[in-house]
Amino acid sequence: MDKFERLKELKKLFDEGIITRDEFNKEKLKTLEDTDTERPANSSNENDIPTTKKNWRLSKKIIWFALILILVLLAILFKLTSGFKMLQSENTSKSTSPFVNVYFQEDEVFPVHLYYLKNTKQGLMDLTITNPALETKTLLVTYGFAEFGGLDTLSVHVDGGSVKKISITPYSGKFKGMLSPAFVTLLVKVSNEQNKDIYSETWSLKVNPYDEIPWKIKNRDYAKLIASWVTPQNELVEALIRKAKVKIGGNILPVDKMNEEDFRKLVKAIFNTVKDERFTYINNKISFGEGYAQRVRMPFLTIKTKSANSLDGSVLLASLFENAGLRPYIVLLAEHAIVGVARPNQENDKIYIETTLLGRSTIESIFSLESTFSAATKSGKEAYNTAYSNSVNQQGGIFEVIDIHKARQEGVLPLE
Repeated sequence: MDKFERLKELKKLFDEGIITRDEFNKEKLKTLEDTDTERPANSSNENDIPTTKKNWRLSKKIIWFALILILVLLAILFKLTSGFKMLQSENTSKSTSPFVNVYFQEDEVFPVHLYYLKNTKQGLMDLTITNPALETKTLLVTYGFAEFGGLDTLSVHVDGGSVKKISITPYSGKFKGMLSPAFVTLLVKVSNEQNKDIYSETWSLKVNPYDEIPWKIKNRDYAKLIASWVTPQNELVEALIRKAKVKIGGNILPVDKMNEEDFRKLVKAIFNTVKDERFTYINNKISFGEGYAQRVRMPFLTIKTKSANSLDGSVLLASLFENAGLRPYIVLLAEHAIVGVARPNQENDKIYIETTLLGRSTIESIFSLESTFSAATKSGKEAYNTAYSNSVNQQGGIFEVIDIHKARQEGVLPLE
């Protein structure tokens, strides 16, 4: 008899009064504590569930857990992949944006030098623009001196995957009013198609006076820049040429039709026209070489003030000679300057003039029994020959001849 039947039998005996309650409970407890593990087939104990069902339930749990784990892993992977793509997109965006390198090592500049660089497109500073993108980029370069306003702009097209180098030179018309050195701010910036700056930088520079010429910059000779002071089209220069024409009968022959006598007559008329203005000679020395700069008066100012040193006078006469179609030269000597002049295509037939004699008085000419023009040409030729001889014999001393016509071909243009 199994436990279930035994308990039913005990209950019946208790109900009929055959056994007492204590006896019923005692037998009931004894029956329940029996070690027999057999139970009815309909028992709900989990341990009595057939093995196939238990395995199926376990498999479903494992499957659901695996599905949830896969979904979690997929979500994590999606998030990581999206973030990587965003980061990659940002990096790609950055890497395809053009970038700029600038080479600039100046701490002071001279307006006449900037003027020369701008005209010859050599550039004061070099910009290297790299475009790593596949497509062409159009950039806007803005540059100039912040204090003067009126910044220059330059549109630059850079092909995809290429490097482009450009040279720029800032210049301002307001330099003309600068009679003393000043510190200014040089600004350079580069903007993309969206008007967003991809490069911006400023430098503090010393700008020297407008009328100052540097003979050398970084050991490079810039004496030819004196040709910028030779201004043949100035209205006061033109007025003196008109006066010179009167001295030779009102007309100047075309230079290609001049003989030696006509040429000398024209040079003399120009010299005497300037002398008649009664110029005063200023005896100040000229310093040449690296680290030296010279203040030079523009011809219009020399005419207005009626005073000049040897370099100012040479620049003035050179301006008049160039206006008349002749070929002028500025000859630099030790602490001094003279002017030379020739007919075009007749460079071997030059006249050299000592311009300091422009201030010679008429009385002095009378007592010397020699005209001022004659004395000036004789003195000029002697000075040239002496300097040339010393140069050939390597005896030292400054000797440099600036051919104004050649300087023009090299891009040295009049400042006015």
